[in-house]
Amino acid sequence: MNAGQLSIADVERLLSDPSEDARAAVAVKVARQFANVELAPRERELAHEILGFLVHDVAISVREALARCIDDNPGAPRDVVLKLARDIDQVAIPVLERSPVLTDEDLVGLVYYGSPAKQCAIAGRPDVAAPVSEAIAHRGDRSAVLRLVHNSGAVINEAAATILVKRYADDADVSVPLVQRGELPALLVERLIAMVSEQLREYLVERHEIDHRVAATLEEQTRERTTTDAIARMSEADMRALVAQLSENGRLTATLILRAACAGEFRFVEAAFAQLTAVPDERIWRLIHDVGALGFRAVYARAGMPEALYPAFRRVLDIYQAVRSSDGTLDLELFRFHVLAGLKETFEEVDATDLDSMIDKLARLAVVPGQRRQQVA
Repeated sequence: MNAGQLSIADVERLLSDPSEDARAAVAVKVARQFANVELAPRERELAHEILGFLVHDVAISVREALARCIDDNPGAPRDVVLKLARDIDQVAIPVLERSPVLTDEDLVGLVYYGSPAKQCAIAGRPDVAAPVSEAIAHRGDRSAVLRLVHNSGAVINEAAATILVKRYADDADVSVPLVQRGELPALLVERLIAMVSEQLREYLVERHEIDHRVAATLEEQTRERTTTDAIARMSEADMRALVAQLSENGRLTATLILRAACAGEFRFVEAAFAQLTAVPDERIWRLIHDVGALGFRAVYARAGMPEALYPAFRRVLDIYQAVRSSDGTLDLELFRFHVLAGLKETFEEVDATDLDSMIDKLARLAVVPGQRRQQVA
């Protein structure tokens, strides 16, 4: 008999030796039996009976040893796994993190009635189904929510995402990774970004007594920065759907397009100008990139973009064409370095240390037609 298999001697030891170590050792052996597909029905039944006895052991070390040996076993008895999952955190966490025996229904119940540590363990499972994510969104402790939004194996649907935005609108540690998740539809991402930024504005006004106009400006800047970050992870279809929705909602602004250009997202820039001008994609590409300065000038005017920001767009486009390699690839770090330097040269009176703050300040140029540059600094 294999040394790791359960024997009559083990059973006798379990009955005669009262020590925790002896019971823990037997628990480990019995738990491992369920990985053996060749067990006879009577052997499996006996092992199940012993597990049913050990799972009620008064010693935490015995139950913990059992949980750690049974945590990833698909053949483990369901009643035993559930008993361990409902135990104290120290015992429950291994099976909550890994056991394939637990169903989505089991996990939802454990989220609703479990401790923050148990919720966190469930949120970190390799695969978290949408119903479980919704339960964590509804009732999860912040630590569980943070683990969920950073878990690439978690399915966060529209219902869960909307709940999380409402609960944690002013918590960037939750809201930012949430809207950056790749599986969320682009149109949902844009709505979530709008919700987050709007609630940020309300928070600034109500809690910090910031002027409504200042808060609105900060809201728009937050929304546009987050949208720009999300664009980089979108498919072509999602990105185009986003452009259409932004345009419909009046949020396809000059500063958002400029931010995307500064981030090297020229597929968004091209799609945005195509949307605003109703010019076909192929022609818009040639007008922006091939025809020269006059082509883009015409596109920019037809799109109704603010004249004060044209020099910024022109400088970024020139740098893009100069830095881009012959195969079309772009060294983003090098590109952004040259863009910041170029904008500083074009707008000498604007004091900015990074691209985001530079665009924030340039945005003031677009507020009132003909506004003097000196007001930007």
